[in-house]
Amino acid sequence: MSSLGSCRADLALLNGKVVTVDPSFRIAEAIAVKGERIIAVGSNEEIKGFVGDGTEVIDLEGRMVLPGLIDSHIHMLGTGLSMFMIDCRTPPRRSISDILDAVRERAERLGPGEWIEGRGWDQAKLEEHRFPTRWDLDKAAPDNPVILTRTCGHIVVVNSKALEIAGISRDTPQPLGGVIDKDERGEPTGILREAPAFNLVRKYIPPPTLERKVEAIEMASKALNMAGITGVIEPGLSAEDMRAYQKALSEGRLTVRVSMMLRGLEGGEPVEEGLRRIREFPLLTGFGSSMLRFLGLKLLIDGGIGGRTALLREPYEGEPENYGVLTLHRESLQRLVDEANQQGMTVGVHCAGGKAMDIVLEAFKETDRKRSIMGRRYTLIHAYQPSRENIEDCRRLGVVVASQPSFLYYLGDSYYENVGPRRAAELLPHRSWIDGGILVASGTDSPVTPYPPFVSLWASIARRTEVKNLELGRWEGVTREEAIKMYTWNGAYASFMEDLTGSIEPGKLADLIIIDRDILTCPEDEIKDVKVLRTILGGKTVYKA
Repeated sequence: MSSLGSCRADLALLNGKVVTVDPSFRIAEAIAVKGERIIAVGSNEEIKGFVGDGTEVIDLEGRMVLPGLIDSHIHMLGTGLSMFMIDCRTPPRRSISDILDAVRERAERLGPGEWIEGRGWDQAKLEEHRFPTRWDLDKAAPDNPVILTRTCGHIVVVNSKALEIAGISRDTPQPLGGVIDKDERGEPTGILREAPAFNLVRKYIPPPTLERKVEAIEMASKALNMAGITGVIEPGLSAEDMRAYQKALSEGRLTVRVSMMLRGLEGGEPVEEGLRRIREFPLLTGFGSSMLRFLGLKLLIDGGIGGRTALLREPYEGEPENYGVLTLHRESLQRLVDEANQQGMTVGVHCAGGKAMDIVLEAFKETDRKRSIMGRRYTLIHAYQPSRENIEDCRRLGVVVASQPSFLYYLGDSYYENVGPRRAAELLPHRSWIDGGILVASGTDSPVTPYPPFVSLWASIARRTEVKNLELGRWEGVTREEAIKMYTWNGAYASFMEDLTGSIEPGKLADLIIIDRDILTCPEDEIKDVKVLRTILGGKTVYKA
């Protein structure tokens, strides 16, 4: 037994299979909790010694207990806000016609001129197998501006009313780092790729109020707790977004531990504005509490493979001139990374394609020459296509990878189409990362893919797609134990929280989940169907089925 000494527990969990995720991946039977901390982990008989008259006892009846899961890259606020939008995912929307029905229904409830927002469409899953257009949306809501974001978050489709409001026409030049799709006649189709393009429209949408953001955070907290998530890394926040998190915490509406990352640059914003934001930001990495703390700076330099905007080393299938989009110049990236480094911030950069990864790692190597980043957990976000040299650079610099295995399942069919079978099999190569000595933390990037973590955990093992059940490089799959660690201890490490969370050990915060099956022994495909029975945060139950 491991313990912090002898005292009466406030909470005891007995008769279970406790996956500690400690250095030896020990399996125990029971846990004792005092206040918000774990005080002992061991056998039933050992933990019964901590039970007194005032102890709440949970009989696990043989069920499995895991550390609370940590999503290492999730737009939690965005996930909550998306709950107010039209759900354009497949399912439930199987066709463009289905999406138009939902838009039409929303328009009937709104006045003319009010914005309609939606999220989640993926042309690879729609019956028409094409992008929606402005003319499609015009049929459903000619008098309301409409903006529907693709599942990846890097492409939107808008209707004619939205284009009119934004002043986008056939004469509008292409924005730097973005693309306005135009047809053979030169007319905008309504498809806008990357933030420099779609922010031309978004800037006219009334922003959510502070209270609406707090409400969204509360909704997301409850949803994530229900899914077994007790901690997240929340990337790309504004100062007001952080204020909303602080307000939610002070009002008791935040029940997930959040490590916040500052948005370094808005799409189309001059780099000087980003540099000013970094210099003037008052917090450094690690400031805050166990519930809400500042992690570092988030930057983005390319898009995603599903929408053909990730920056690749080889062109996309069927488009020999299309290598993707570089949304931030190398020089600007270097200046922003250097400034954050000098200010004492860790940095995470969205770099999906292989060429984007090359550029980011060059920036990391250059800034490391000026001030060492070893041990400061600089992060590659997404990192689909590492070369052997990339892996070695990450190992030498102590760089962490925030990966989203759920992409293989939910987005893998479009990946297969866009880069072909050879490259699709090599995407998100978790086995290669781990064997190369790189720490990989799992997540979902919700609302890009759904936040329930066990689909993502399963996908890191099985590497199969949702629609066509394609197997994408099974040799890059991980073991069940590794998959669990990627969603627990590794996520804690990525957020500088490994001394507090990520494993079930005495002295750590009692963030625990009870699940309905043994994911170390159940049939592999059952892992994605796991149900969470109870979620405990700091010794308090925040969800019970």
